[in-house]
Amino acid sequence: MAQKNALGKGLGAIFPDLINDLDKKKPVLSCGIEELRPNRYQPRKNFNDSKQKQLVASIKTSGIIQPIIVRKSDKGYEIIAGERRWRAAQAAGLKDVPIVIREATDMETAEISLIENIQREELNPLEEAAAYVTLSEKFNISQEEISNRVGKDRSTISNTIRLLKLPAKIKAALVEEKISAGHARCLLACASTEEQIAALDVILNKELNVRETERLISKMKKRPTDKKHGSKDRFLTDLEKALTAKIIAKVQIKGSSKKGVIEIRYTSMDELNRLSGLILDDLK
Repeated sequence: MAQKNALGKGLGAIFPDLINDLDKKKPVLSCGIEELRPNRYQPRKNFNDSKQKQLVASIKTSGIIQPIIVRKSDKGYEIIAGERRWRAAQAAGLKDVPIVIREATDMETAEISLIENIQREELNPLEEAAAYVTLSEKFNISQEEISNRVGKDRSTISNTIRLLKLPAKIKAALVEEKISAGHARCLLACASTEEQIAALDVILNKELNVRETERLISKMKKRPTDKKHGSKDRFLTDLEKALTAKIIAKVQIKGSSKKGVIEIRYTSMDELNRLSGLILDDLK
């Protein structure tokens, strides 16, 4: 399905009363940089990347060309859009910054901040996912409405949110750009956290692309299925039950009556010592 065109319109087309014709509707003012505070709904968490450093260098040379959009708060102003510029201005040593004051609800503030970052492609996938969750849970906006606002398919919104369910190790690899969002979505198809981590290690070690990762996950999913279809010998099944009852521990026989592996599970050091004693006593 083709991507919706909301993002191509720019913020002005989505929030015309807030963004469009800044110089005509509201005057550009100047305020002390310390009077501004960050947007409480800012989805972006990392402001220390190379692009931010480039922005700091540009502001040192040319100043801030585009004003920061703010709303009044109890103490000073809260940023609606332009937090990157504000942070860069601080790093560049500016004392004053240009602002345009707007009236905006909490929902509009959260929404504008998200869309601004998406348009500039400044969010990592997990930041984007967390922003969608904020819009959905705090402001009761459906995924369909979010889809219409940000110009992305509803399935894309849903799949992005699902990334938050990944284990910490995979999230870290995603934020550090060791894997892409495409890789991460593939890992969601794994049956367990253990399989996800094992697949991640293969991806990193072999430097798999997304298509190769899809094939890897497909092979991993087929392995347990094949075992289920293969019928275990009735004798081995009965023997597993008898051994389990005899030693009071889970016993699994893998293989056939000709060759295989007997697996005995334990869950503590005491149980390991008990099972070891049983086996060693029988060998005497």
